[in-house]
Amino acid sequence: MTFNHNFCIMYTLIMATLHKRTCRGHQYWSIVESRRVNGKPRPVILEYLGTAEHLLQRLATGVPQTVKSYQHGLVAVMLEIAAELQIVPFINKYIKERQVRDDFTVGGSLLLAALGRIVQPTSKRHWYAGWAQDSSLAYLIGQPVHKLDSQHFWDQMDCLPVAAIPAIEQAILRQLQKKEDLTLDTLFYDTTNFFTYIDSTNSHCPLAQRGHNKQKRHDLRQLGLMLVVTRQDGLPLFHQVYPGNEADKTRFATHFKKIMQRLKRLAGTLDRLTLVFDQGNNSKQVLGQVVEHGYFVGALSPSQHRQLIEQANTTLQPVSVNPATTLNAYRTRQTIWQQDLTVVVYVSETLRAGQIRGVEQQLTKLWQQLTTLQTKIATPTQRGAPRTLSRLESQIKTLIQTAKVPRQLVDWELTPGVNNSFQLTFARNQARWTELTEHWYGRRILMTNRHDWSTADIIRAYWGQHHVEAAFKNMKNPFHLSLRPQFHWTDQKVTVHGFICFLAFLLGMVAFKRARERAQFTGGPPTLFEKLNSIRLATRVQTATTTKKTATFQTCYQLEVMEPDVAALAQAFGLTDAKIKKSKIPFSVYI
Repeated sequence: MTFNHNFCIMYTLIMATLHKRTCRGHQYWSIVESRRVNGKPRPVILEYLGTAEHLLQRLATGVPQTVKSYQHGLVAVMLEIAAELQIVPFINKYIKERQVRDDFTVGGSLLLAALGRIVQPTSKRHWYAGWAQDSSLAYLIGQPVHKLDSQHFWDQMDCLPVAAIPAIEQAILRQLQKKEDLTLDTLFYDTTNFFTYIDSTNSHCPLAQRGHNKQKRHDLRQLGLMLVVTRQDGLPLFHQVYPGNEADKTRFATHFKKIMQRLKRLAGTLDRLTLVFDQGNNSKQVLGQVVEHGYFVGALSPSQHRQLIEQANTTLQPVSVNPATTLNAYRTRQTIWQQDLTVVVYVSETLRAGQIRGVEQQLTKLWQQLTTLQTKIATPTQRGAPRTLSRLESQIKTLIQTAKVPRQLVDWELTPGVNNSFQLTFARNQARWTELTEHWYGRRILMTNRHDWSTADIIRAYWGQHHVEAAFKNMKNPFHLSLRPQFHWTDQKVTVHGFICFLAFLLGMVAFKRARERAQFTGGPPTLFEKLNSIRLATRVQTATTTKKTATFQTCYQLEVMEPDVAALAQAFGLTDAKIKKSKIPFSVYI
């Protein structure tokens, strides 16, 4: 290993040979390296040299040193983490028909699919051409991957029983606990949805249904995804794909016990664990289950608890949430839905400013519409049906309702004029506006059965929901970790695809955790993946010995020069060791 300031170059020498093959009566030469695949030596072509004449010409000018450069860092890091978590053996344990396709077990194929979601999300059809052929994957696992097409992944996905996915996740997470210091004190639950292009007439995928899509694609069928992540590192501990038309609280009530069972197996006890969720998951039934099984921090709708807001407005007190943030809050203990709960009402200036901005935008549009109508009806009609007071009043009320502005905020008056004309006046009700902005906007209501927590602790716990929101944001990033594209049309494959994306997200967040701990990395997961992907492995071929009949070559694998920050990441993940580590994952055999 040689060092140059903040980056390093690593060499690995492997003997390669000159190989001749005959195709359609013509002889072609290539540089071949022997690798073991499934315990048997297999030739792997490093460079095509062409015909004897072409080879002679190249020998006359010299064999070029650099053959090819590959994306290396990201694939190498993810393979190492996957080996530590024993992902492939845990998956293969639940495969009844131990199928091996193209020298890969089912677990091996699913892990490779997960790597694709991390490096470059593509369809299974473009898995190889999209990223694998330009990476060091084949070298690191010691197996060719050019035959892995969409049919390969579909067949392997078919072999995974959907019922076994929770047990596989549980085993992987238990292994993660052994390798990483997991903080399981506060966990965050939330849901989102992903639109699909599954045809409306497709009856093989009841999971895909129409509903309120968060990406505004209400014209398409969608899938729902629930997720539980940790506070400290955003590591996923639970996931479930569910029908896209189910309400959040319905799905939460259905799966709450499964979530708590998973968490109890991981943490050993629920006494120190607090689950945080948003107000969309609330219901009387759910709240009763939550209180019975553990601790939680949730939210209530201010519009449904107006009396609480009125009480809070008279007794707000400043609370220091962190050194940089002090806000006004009110705390009480009440019985809500037959549960003894601590309730905190606080004023969020960020939320308040956003609500005011939203109403202002709606009022601006409404004023434009009313001004247009005002000008139009001020002119007497020349032809057509005469205007009527009732019809115009109905039209004005419809415009105000469509604008979705608060009730009683717009004052208006319609006065008949001469020759079938009308005078319309309108204005904002200033008293109502002051009431909204000073006493209602910005209010949030939190509830918890953590009676021993301080008001600041409760607010900080609820603010931690940005961890699960960041998880969904990463899973909608089209460049890394994305759940889309998903070209699957049955419930079984959609569910397995969701499991593959869960594995990808888990591997990515473990790498992100280690980067922050080992290299003090300060960027986000996508930035980390891009920097690791910029660590490239160059392949060079050097002539070692030459005789009249044969020529022996040395294959040299060398890391390219890196920027200082990338070199620090490479060193933190052990990529600068004297010898390039090949993966020990059993991709081709069941153990």
